[in-house]
Amino acid sequence: MNSWPWTICMFVFFAIFHYNGCLGCLEEERVALWKIKASTKWNHTDCLRTDWLRTDRYIPPVCTWVDDKTSDCCTWERVKCSNSTGRVIQLSLAGTYNSEDYKHFLERLLDVSLYTPFEELQHLDLSDNLLNWEIEDLERLSKLKKLEVLDLGHNQFVNKSNNAPSIPTKVIFSNNSEKSTVPFLGEFKSLKTLFLSGNGLAGSLSDFAKVLTNLSNLEFLNLSWNNLDDFLGRIPPSILSLTFLESLSLSQMNIKDSISGFCELTKLQELVLSRNKFEGILPPCLNNLTSLRMVDFSDNQLSGNIPLSLTSNLTSLEYISLSRNQFDQSSLSFMANQKNQLKVLRLSNCNLNTSTSDLLNFLHNQYDLRSVDLSHNNLHGKFPTWLFENNSLLRDLNLANNSINGDILFPSSPMVSLTLIDISNNQIHGKLPTNIGNIFPSSAATLNFSKNSLEGRIPSSLGNIDLFILDLSNNNFSGKMPESLAMISNLSALILSNNRLDGQISPNLFNNISLCTLRLNGNQFTGIIPNPTLPEFSSLQILDLSRNLISGEIPTWIGNLTFIWTLVLRNNSFDGPIPLEFCNLVNLGFLDLSQNNLSGPIPSCLNLTSLQYMHLQGNNLTGLMPEALLKSPNLKTLNLKHNNLSGSIPSWLALLSNLRIILLKGNHLSGSIPHEFCQLNKILILDLSHNAFIGPIPPCFSNITFGKNGTVEPAFVDQIEISFGASVYMYPNHFERGEHLHYRDDDTLLAQYEEQEEVDFVTKSRSDSYRGDILNYMAGMDLSCNEFTGDIPPELGALIAIRALNLSNNQLTGSIPKSLSDIKQLESMDLSHNKLSGQIPSELIGMNFLAVFIVAYNNLSGRVPDKAQFSTFDVSSYEGNPSLCGLPLQKQCNTSKDSVISVTLRQAGLAEKFGIDPISFLSSFAATYVVFLLGFVIVLYVNPNWRGLWFNFIDACLSFIFPFCSK
Repeated sequence: MNSWPWTICMFVFFAIFHYNGCLGCLEEERVALWKIKASTKWNHTDCLRTDWLRTDRYIPPVCTWVDDKTSDCCTWERVKCSNSTGRVIQLSLAGTYNSEDYKHFLERLLDVSLYTPFEELQHLDLSDNLLNWEIEDLERLSKLKKLEVLDLGHNQFVNKSNNAPSIPTKVIFSNNSEKSTVPFLGEFKSLKTLFLSGNGLAGSLSDFAKVLTNLSNLEFLNLSWNNLDDFLGRIPPSILSLTFLESLSLSQMNIKDSISGFCELTKLQELVLSRNKFEGILPPCLNNLTSLRMVDFSDNQLSGNIPLSLTSNLTSLEYISLSRNQFDQSSLSFMANQKNQLKVLRLSNCNLNTSTSDLLNFLHNQYDLRSVDLSHNNLHGKFPTWLFENNSLLRDLNLANNSINGDILFPSSPMVSLTLIDISNNQIHGKLPTNIGNIFPSSAATLNFSKNSLEGRIPSSLGNIDLFILDLSNNNFSGKMPESLAMISNLSALILSNNRLDGQISPNLFNNISLCTLRLNGNQFTGIIPNPTLPEFSSLQILDLSRNLISGEIPTWIGNLTFIWTLVLRNNSFDGPIPLEFCNLVNLGFLDLSQNNLSGPIPSCLNLTSLQYMHLQGNNLTGLMPEALLKSPNLKTLNLKHNNLSGSIPSWLALLSNLRIILLKGNHLSGSIPHEFCQLNKILILDLSHNAFIGPIPPCFSNITFGKNGTVEPAFVDQIEISFGASVYMYPNHFERGEHLHYRDDDTLLAQYEEQEEVDFVTKSRSDSYRGDILNYMAGMDLSCNEFTGDIPPELGALIAIRALNLSNNQLTGSIPKSLSDIKQLESMDLSHNKLSGQIPSELIGMNFLAVFIVAYNNLSGRVPDKAQFSTFDVSSYEGNPSLCGLPLQKQCNTSKDSVISVTLRQAGLAEKFGIDPISFLSSFAATYVVFLLGFVIVLYVNPNWRGLWFNFIDACLSFIFPFCSK
């Protein structure tokens, strides 16, 4: 009997020992994980990199995976084990590629055999890895009998067979490469959740839908962000036959159909059809979908009125997005009798055109709103403070681009949940309350009050809020910038541009390692740019201090800003040289130092490999154009106007094949234009005026397109998107990957800040500024104020897309080519102050867009054209040409004499061939005849011998002629 207690103790001991022994991962799984790490090519140096902390998606992967038998792989990052068996059940290996993999991703193969030892694996995420593999490799994963989640998104797939793998209960293939095919999906009989978003699926929607008909248990289907070959059409009935569907997302698939067909899917809880071409009205039959929680029909072509019955029966509805459609002038009356409590209401660009007081009538019964977007609706009236008071859980509010006016009023009690408010571009005025930092929660992410009429000082209490983005630009704020703003630890974007702020810039701004965007342009800041403590740790990507009163030399520490993409310091009083430290700003894409007092040469050490836009105009820069520009192969704009550069245009400039704008006006450049220059066939605007170029205008300029190919590029806008992150309310649903599934509206999650390209160019006798996308439609060439000689090349007539041509103030000769009349879009032509001769070609009358035509101070002659656009030009267009006649000149034309001589010369081919003017020819002929006659008479009078010979010759001629006359 006494042995029983010992037996029980020994049993318990071995049971505990056995159980604890299972808590560590199996050796074969640990070895397999180590092999997987080896396949990712990550090493110890990669794990020590600190810049991983600056990215949202990719973090240092598999760094805790070590080749040590005593290390428990269940404790490794990205690995999850079963609490009962100790076996690996989840591997989250998304984004494990490094920079070298990105360069050679086609060489990176997926070895499926590495994953077969994980027999109890339920969740495998290999997305975002740039893997290259064949779809039939999925069959090898059939050994993973318990696999429920498979995520292979963002990879490179190749299909070579139609063999189907084993059947997991959930498969995710989102965001794969173009033209992948998935014919095996029909074999997944037990599939309940299918995510194929962002695959660029090949084939037709109809064929693909037939595959889905075999998935009778399918409950969650996401095919969004695809574009099958015949998606521009109706929804196949096979998709609408999936009656068990609870969630359906067909966003951005180029579908053109009505929404009524979806009314048959009565079990739907979530329906997302955004970013398509759905048309017609919202069908009343949507009321049949009584289980609907979420509806997103945004970005379509829906029209008519929003029906009053839309939500009368949808008592479970929590999410409505109808933004950016073509509704008639709408109202929110469909919300008046809403029986349920909405969490998300998004009606941006719905033509509401109502007052904020009427808005209250429709939303007075809503007390659980988390996200409201009523932007772009011409709402007017007072600021709707009641929205905050009625909805204490409100997370984000977007009222941008309306006509809301009056003072800005916030509720007296703190808004503990609000993390984003955008009231930009309204008519709100007054001052911000001094205690605003106590009204908003300390975790508020974004405040955008830009483009209003707010005034006074910026409250220092804003520094109490842990802001991510603060935009107070384009208001009337004055005084000094509060020091507290520079101390916000998580501040990513601070935008205070176009106010009346003064004083010196706080040095703490540049010590804030979280700050990525700093825009203080268009204010009255003075002093110098302060020196930060540790500039090498700065995260600045955009720095714009333009249009201030800042002086001194440009600090050298800016050259240590590793991540800087946009640097704009124009219109200040900076002096001294361009710092040599700028030479290694390899990520710099936009550089504008124009309109300062910078001197010295452009650094020859430049290594700006990412540079696209360079603006250095309006300084005192000297020397030659540096050959180091060749290290910027993506350069699109080269603006060196109004400096003291010398030398000639280098032939190597032709190697910068992406150049679209070249502005070299107002320097001391000389020599002839090299023939290689004509290889820059992407040029839109070329300004070489006010230099000392010589020689003929190259006829090969006709090779330059000046936009005639019609190519439009969004190349002139540098846009940086700043994610608001998890601070914005994201509605829980089944359409996002990962453990926390949320649906998010990109328009409320991303703030877009633009640095628009801007250049000045003389056209129509005035200097105009062209900014942003308009540059795609402006083409011009200005060669004025040089020493060009020779004829105007007729080949210039091939520049059919050019809008401005200025060849004035040169030494050009010959006639005006008729071929210029082929430039039908030409709006401004200036050929004045040359030595051109001949007539103005009558063919130019066909240039219907010509608004400015100047040929003053040449040697032109003949009648001035007076039809079409030429009837609008005044005397100043023709003055300085004495031989021109006809209106608007005072000199009248002698019609008969001019016409006879002109006909004679045209018959002889002289006028056209040699450019002879009839009036000039007649005058010179008469003068020559008179001079010859007088000279002959004088010779006979002075020399009697010649006189005698001449009279004897006349007598002989008369004697010879007389017999004929007598007959």
